[in-house]
Amino acid sequence: MRTPHLLLLVCLLTVTIISCKQNTKQPDTTPVVTPAMPEKPEVVLYVATVDKLNLRDQPNRNGKVLTQVAEGTLLEGTGKSSDAKEEVILRGISYNEPYLEISAVAGTPQAGWAYGAALQAVYAGKRAGGPDQDKIAQLAALLNTLDTKNMESGKKAWDFVATAFSNEKNATADAAFILLQQFLFRMEREGEFYVQTEKIKWTDDDFQAVSTGKFDLNKYPLTRKLAENGFSLSQGEGMIFPVVDWRRLHDFFGPKASPGMKSYIDQEMIEETEQVWDDGGIIVSLEDLADRAVFWEKFSNEHPYFPLADQARESARWMRLVLVNGADNTPTFNYEDQSIAPDFRKVWTYITQKYPGTELAKVCEEISGLCAAEGWKRTKKVEDWQTAFANRYE
Repeated sequence: MRTPHLLLLVCLLTVTIISCKQNTKQPDTTPVVTPAMPEKPEVVLYVATVDKLNLRDQPNRNGKVLTQVAEGTLLEGTGKSSDAKEEVILRGISYNEPYLEISAVAGTPQAGWAYGAALQAVYAGKRAGGPDQDKIAQLAALLNTLDTKNMESGKKAWDFVATAFSNEKNATADAAFILLQQFLFRMEREGEFYVQTEKIKWTDDDFQAVSTGKFDLNKYPLTRKLAENGFSLSQGEGMIFPVVDWRRLHDFFGPKASPGMKSYIDQEMIEETEQVWDDGGIIVSLEDLADRAVFWEKFSNEHPYFPLADQARESARWMRLVLVNGADNTPTFNYEDQSIAPDFRKVWTYITQKYPGTELAKVCEEISGLCAAEGWKRTKKVEDWQTAFANRYE
């Protein structure tokens, strides 16, 4: 699951508008090198994210309950997942996920199946290189006691992490980052602290400072309190609201994380501080968005067993969709004459020339051929293709 921002961004997409790229195609002389598939992990570790999580003898809700697992429990997966998925609502969010097989845990002598969305992966790799499970269990137990609707919980979580994980590196630091990040995002979503920031009479200078990342969080008592508890500010749709302080996460965990996790954190830092959206429109260059999309596509291919692989794949997925379909206030066509927007035609050329062989480039080539045949207009054929493409991602 990506951050709450991602859920908002995906909702801003207009799935029936269309786009394309220039018809000029340069010869592709760059060989496409398929990276070797990384070795399958010996062990995958999860933390239960809901209380009284059912462990069943079959991978569906009708399976017999073998035992129930408390929130925060550290579990070991077998690497198996069910073919079928089920729709479940957890903490007000709808999921459609498979069941994952879990090794024997206290209370049952056999393996069982737990719903995937109720498990947070914190490690996947060789058993010998795994995290310090005692420390991770302690952090998970602490977070389970904290109220996500109480702003002071952020400081309590950060204080524990700063002390317990100050000298930890690689897998242990990675796992701590995942748990703290997910907890803070829960606070952002469930705490509804934006209700408090709505009461501040923000100035035009405040909006400008927030948008450029230069706002002094010590300016107001509330913003100072937000900073103390692990939050920063963002702005959009004419509002200023609290968000997780990614710079603090980056500065603490970046030097400690494994190479793969550091790459993930570095990219997330860029994207959280240089937002793509405002008022339903794309506010970075389309070439920048393309670079981000390809980063996540390649990252997902190179790290298929990464604990946050689902988030990486989702980033690549929605950025690809935006680059092909456009957004509400950044359409791929001119409303007056239905012609394809020059910026989009330009970015498709950029993508196919700079990133040949990627999934993104393949999609651009496909829609480009159709658009060229339709005279670079938003015809019924193009619109139908775009609608079908968007439906693949629902």
